[in-house]
Amino acid sequence: MSAIGSGTWIVDLDGVIWLTDVPIPGVADAVQRLHDLGRGVLFVTNNSAPTQDELLGRLERAGITAAAADLVTSAQAAAEMLAPGDTALALADGGAIEALLARGVTLVEAGPADAVVVGWTHRFDFDRLALAAQVVRAGARLIGTNEDSTHPTPTGLLPGSGALLAAVATAADAVPEVAGKPHRPIVELIRRRTEGVAIVVGDRPATDGALADVLGVPFALVLSGVTESADDAPPSAFCAFDLLALVDEVLG
Repeated sequence: MSAIGSGTWIVDLDGVIWLTDVPIPGVADAVQRLHDLGRGVLFVTNNSAPTQDELLGRLERAGITAAAADLVTSAQAAAEMLAPGDTALALADGGAIEALLARGVTLVEAGPADAVVVGWTHRFDFDRLALAAQVVRAGARLIGTNEDSTHPTPTGLLPGSGALLAAVATAADAVPEVAGKPHRPIVELIRRRTEGVAIVVGDRPATDGALADVLGVPFALVLSGVTESADDAPPSAFCAFDLLALVDEVLG
């Protein structure tokens, strides 16, 4: 395994800090210990649905004090892919809407549009799928906040944003641009927020592990979310039951 440097820890939220809004035991102690040892923590999530205030509120309820500067989301990364004044049809919930508006993007309810942005949302049906595909076929870019196929909850896995994005891409016969982990838009945001990364912690090797590879740092897999077996950990990765166990293992 690679040695862990003294830089910032990149920590996923869903499946690492909580399942939906239920904190995973020990996360507050784990983050506090990292802070006590002088390690920075940047929470990086592919979940575009919660707003910034909702994420900060969930962290607070989990016993973790954080500020807006401690958050990087796929919603923010997707918004950065558009220019102020662009128009977008958004099949997404509050976090993506918030980020697009903050970027100065004009949201439309029908085409034409510069882009169709697909994020995690419960408001997804045949009519919205047909509309999104129509707008993309008319020339709009297809932007996905992320391509996670599933989303972890306390009662099991739900369809993720990637499942919705795949439906639109298939219906529109288009290749989407993806903002979230491990793709370039969110990597650029991470690099702007920190001077150096020590390790990436997540529950999904395909996204969090790939992000670690892009950043050139070690990956740590926790088994509290999507991935439940240590057999699924990449050979070079750290692996622990949860974040607290990982911090104990890596930092002694």
